[in-house]
Amino acid sequence: FPLADPIVGLFISAAIIVLLWGTVRSIGRRLMDGIEPELVARAQAALEDTPGVLAVQRLQLRWVGHRLQGAATVVAADAPLSTVEQTLEEARHHLGHALPKLDDMVIQVVTVARGAGKAGADHGH
Repeated sequence: FPLADPIVGLFISAAIIVLLWGTVRSIGRRLMDGIEPELVARAQAALEDTPGVLAVQRLQLRWVGHRLQGAATVVAADAPLSTVEQTLEEARHHLGHALPKLDDMVIQVVTVARGAGKAGADHGH
């Protein structure tokens, strides 16, 4: 069959183009300090599922080599420092399970008065 060689060549070329396109997208995202949306969603869910966290005001993740680093600002109810520190440890633990490649996460806590709940968490600052 004389056309077999060109047809196989076209299939191989198509496979190379598909692989190349995926690689270019991944490298381009990393060069622009982009992060996969599903990683941000997993981190957001992990923080919001932490007991004591009322809301997540800010969440940033970035790749440093093959590892993740990040920063977050979470809203917690006004409580004794030991309780807030325990909430932070639980948040870090949840993040570690949600993002296994996470190396470092700086979490800042903003407290709101008890009873203000989620309504008081979004005060527009």
